[in-house]
Amino acid sequence: MTNYELRITNQRSQEGIKISGQSLFVIRHLSFVILIFPLLLWGCTSVTESTFSPQIVVQGYLYANEALDSIVVRQTIPIGSSTGNDFVSNAIVTITSGDSIYSLHERIPFEPGRYTSDHTVIIQPGTAYTLRVEALGQIATASTTVPLAIHLDSAELDGRKLSLKATDSVTYPTHVDSLQSSGIHLWWSPSPGSAGYGIEALSLDTTADTILDAVSSALGDSVAFGRYRFFILSTNEQVVWPQFTRYGLNVVRALALDKNYEDFILSLYLSGSQFNNSTLDVSGGLGVFGSAARASKFVYLK
Repeated sequence: MTNYELRITNQRSQEGIKISGQSLFVIRHLSFVILIFPLLLWGCTSVTESTFSPQIVVQGYLYANEALDSIVVRQTIPIGSSTGNDFVSNAIVTITSGDSIYSLHERIPFEPGRYTSDHTVIIQPGTAYTLRVEALGQIATASTTVPLAIHLDSAELDGRKLSLKATDSVTYPTHVDSLQSSGIHLWWSPSPGSAGYGIEALSLDTTADTILDAVSSALGDSVAFGRYRFFILSTNEQVVWPQFTRYGLNVVRALALDKNYEDFILSLYLSGSQFNNSTLDVSGGLGVFGSAARASKFVYLK
């Protein structure tokens, strides 16, 4: 058996991802630190370190009716490797949809391994996209069909109607016990064909004071807190208070996920942050190429 490290970060902010099995929250690192997940690849015979061959690792997310952000390309590295640089430069990266082909280019020298389009590409709901990455003498491909767009129908806090357009001021509970009280409840439109739903709370002000409470500190990581809730089957759910990481301006969102996105999160949860390659939807490589539709509501947390 040979051990490998697979490094995955969020494409939009390079925040790491892991799962808290106790709360079904995805934990996102708030600083630019990459969390490392071990990937176990089994073989019939013993393989020495000298025979290690890296594999392509891709990560990309498409969002309905939003501009394409970027695709990140990395490679597996052997356990114990002294180098921390797993980004892959000079890859040939394309995304195709129907007759359209979008060639992506690396953001050199500022963000090696991150590939973007030279022009704005708006992702269309209900449309299939295929990613192709050629690097390291290999070709990795993956396809996703973007879920149909969703919108928020209503939002409430303790029976109080919140605006779907304006930013509402919301008071974070003073006492830890009240963290279990009702949070912001969202209702959204269905997205037929999606694999499931999720909700998130994201701080938009990185200079705002950090929220520290007993629930967050119990997660065991002083700089990582719950942000997501997944595996939601209905079209309404509440954002619980520990999902918020900072005071100030925040956005709460409902998400409709495609199968790739859902499989990726499920594999993390079921395997305790170890990747089971059979659950990943990348051919010829590792990682995730998924899509979602999302609807947002802004709140100011005080």
